[in-house]
Amino acid sequence: MLPIDLQILKYIFFEKPIYYYKIRPYLNSDIHKELNLLIQKYEKPNIKNESLLDMDYTIFDLETTGFIPEIGHEVISIGAIRMKGKDTLHSTTFYKLVQPIRPVGRQTLKLTGLKKDQLNQSESFLDVFKEFLHFSEGSVLVAHPAKFDMRFVQTMLKRWKLPELDTPVIDSQKLAKFLFPDEKPQLDPLLKKFNITKRTRHHALNDAVMTSELFGYFLQELTLKQDRTFEELKHLLYQHQKARNT
Repeated sequence: MLPIDLQILKYIFFEKPIYYYKIRPYLNSDIHKELNLLIQKYEKPNIKNESLLDMDYTIFDLETTGFIPEIGHEVISIGAIRMKGKDTLHSTTFYKLVQPIRPVGRQTLKLTGLKKDQLNQSESFLDVFKEFLHFSEGSVLVAHPAKFDMRFVQTMLKRWKLPELDTPVIDSQKLAKFLFPDEKPQLDPLLKKFNITKRTRHHALNDAVMTSELFGYFLQELTLKQDRTFEELKHLLYQHQKARNT
């Protein structure tokens, strides 16, 4: 793999023009117009004064071609599962592969277990993300860590000349740091701590399902002594992060 500074130069002078050239035919398409409108009218959950235990959640995970979307790394699969309060709805899942614009490296294919043919025959990001939005409407998005996944989502939308997705999000990794400050906040050690059956990792749906089971424990712990709302949780996490930074 090239050093990061060379990856940046490669993207700016070589890959970025290719991305735009390949994306351009989609920009006036019906699917692009539909997705643009859907993002603008995306149904947000009612979070005002509603208990965290009564809310709807979509726990989601992305598999990507790298860690830096700003230099052209892409989403190649999206997995998600719905929750009602702390209960995982195992029958309500979403899993789609995304056709990449640029070739996917061998390391990524090995890590995810995906095949080139599978990806090349899959749907475009526009089609898949439209389906994901329909699946997740009316719920709070949750990811572990959300900082990574939402950064990819927003960067992909910008690349495809689409508006930013404005919706409530919970970072379950930040919640883990708040609730269990002495534990490692990454997914694998938390799965072990809570004795959650480990599925094959780096598969977007598997990771989403395991995160949902963790998130159920987190909600239970968070509301053990008193009920809480989304805004209260947001304030708690902000104060915790502020204290860690001082």
